[in-house]
Amino acid sequence: FGNLRECSVETPAGFTAEGVGNGIAADFSDTDRMPIGIQNGRIRVGEHLLDKTVIIRPKDPFFFRLDGRGFRGNVTFQVNEDANSFSAVNSVPLESYLLGVVGAEMHSYWEPEALKAQAVTARTYCLAIKHRFGSGRAWDLTRTQANQVYDGLAAENTRVRQAVLATTGQILIGKRSDGGESFFPAYYSSSCGGHTEDSRAIFGEDAVSLPGVECPWCKSIARRKDFYWGPVFYTMETVSAKLIERYPSLTRLERITDIEVMQNGHYGRFTQIRLIGANGSKDSLRGEDFRLSLDSTGRRLKSTLAIITKTNGGLLFEEGRGFGHGVGLCQCGAQGMAREGLDYTEILSFYYPGTRIVTIETPAAP
Repeated sequence: FGNLRECSVETPAGFTAEGVGNGIAADFSDTDRMPIGIQNGRIRVGEHLLDKTVIIRPKDPFFFRLDGRGFRGNVTFQVNEDANSFSAVNSVPLESYLLGVVGAEMHSYWEPEALKAQAVTARTYCLAIKHRFGSGRAWDLTRTQANQVYDGLAAENTRVRQAVLATTGQILIGKRSDGGESFFPAYYSSSCGGHTEDSRAIFGEDAVSLPGVECPWCKSIARRKDFYWGPVFYTMETVSAKLIERYPSLTRLERITDIEVMQNGHYGRFTQIRLIGANGSKDSLRGEDFRLSLDSTGRRLKSTLAIITKTNGGLLFEEGRGFGHGVGLCQCGAQGMAREGLDYTEILSFYYPGTRIVTIETPAAP
């Protein structure tokens, strides 16, 4: 949670609050909502003015509610650079974190083997993103689709808990080009549209590259409107405005008047787009960046597996298939495989060819 001016915290058995820099601490036995705010560049907890960074540690049973949303672990409030707002970061053990991810990213009533596959995938993705980006910031992952959705206690149920516990510590590792092995961002999406895509075509080179595979299962699992979508139309004025808003450096093109599909993936996804400006200048974007610039929600332009036609002064996206970037695990496909009796190890080896499962030591979920 970022750019907060105020919020509230409540716990079932009270909490302690500690200023990280000055060591000022306060103990709260009150279980009612406690207001959190900012005053003179410091975090205020109730009537206590503490420090620029404050850690809230709930007492047993070790969870809290932030503005009514429940999460396990601790929460750190940190004043932002503007000194007029603050951020909230949930610090939580890996396995406890996954309890809030698996049921948020996949239907919690789906087959147990599909949920186990999702748990291993989400655990691997989490560690890869933390390793790649976490050291340079106060948090490891966002709680949104920018990384993977984390809904805390609201996403938990018995089936999710069983899937996480059954796969505790299990992650995927794959072969690097130098012959070694390492973990990697285990990408996944809702529906691949019938064929997953080579990871290099969508995200560029990575330590571990994933080839695409044909997926005959997701068509029967995905909602029809999520497997087949379109047509979707954008005027060139809208295309130009949205792209420049997301990438201000494109103002050097003055106005984007045309586009060209430079590359298609192996299975029909547009993977590289050339942008042509009113002044004749050119630039390019990856297909996935182009799609999400035009539709940041990803719910209108649901994938890059579509045909782009120039018509009526704009772009028409037709014959769209699939929902998401299409790399790695196809969630609907995983459900289809699980329904046919395949276990989670078979599901993972299918969508992540050449990888294997290893077990690491992690704290158990409370």
